[in-house]
Amino acid sequence: MKRLFKILVCAIALFAFTNVAEAQQPEGKKLLLNIVRKVKPEHVTTLRDSFLKCRVETLKEEGCERYEIYQSCEDPTIFFIYEIWTTEEAHRQHNATPHVKIHSQECRGIYEPDFKGDFKRVFID
Repeated sequence: MKRLFKILVCAIALFAFTNVAEAQQPEGKKLLLNIVRKVKPEHVTTLRDSFLKCRVETLKEEGCERYEIYQSCEDPTIFFIYEIWTTEEAHRQHNATPHVKIHSQECRGIYEPDFKGDFKRVFID
């Protein structure tokens, strides 16, 4: 009986955590992503240069309306990334492109591990 109870608890927990749905994109709305990242001081140029290379190809993608990076005035190791996509599907396809994979490889290990950062996903007109 104990074993059955444990199995049921695990199954319920697994079901609960795997079926948490993201908010669906409302019709006529665009997807805005606002991301805050902090790099190690020696990697400020690495992130900026890699992002700008990736940006050239990203702006050619169908569904990309904005793809920007801004650097904090107070702390040059903090960056704000601002993206607008016509659809979530366009953003998913973007994440699978060769230029995003290259950007991810170039930026591996450059982020400050103790910085919490932020990621906002918002639907806009």
